[in-house]
Amino acid sequence: MRKFLEKNITIVLLAITCYFLFSISKSLEETSRYNSDLRACAKMKAFINNKESSELFKQKAAEVTKVPVKFIGEYCKKLTQQNLF
Repeated sequence: MRKFLEKNITIVLLAITCYFLFSISKSLEETSRYNSDLRACAKMKAFINNKESSELFKQKAAEVTKVPVKFIGEYCKKLTQQNLF
């Protein structure tokens, strides 16, 4: 095992580095998707008093979050509650 590591140390280190970079990129992707959903919900809630704009922003939020329009209100509610804690 020791001789294998001595000969292939760069390959082993490269594999470890790639693993950690892949983990970090997945985490960043999830965080960006969460932030995008949160922004879409915030825009939707900002225009909730205006009926025409409210429907438009509901549709836009549903497109961004990939949640059906009829469930977008509940999704945003759960998303903002999750953000508080």
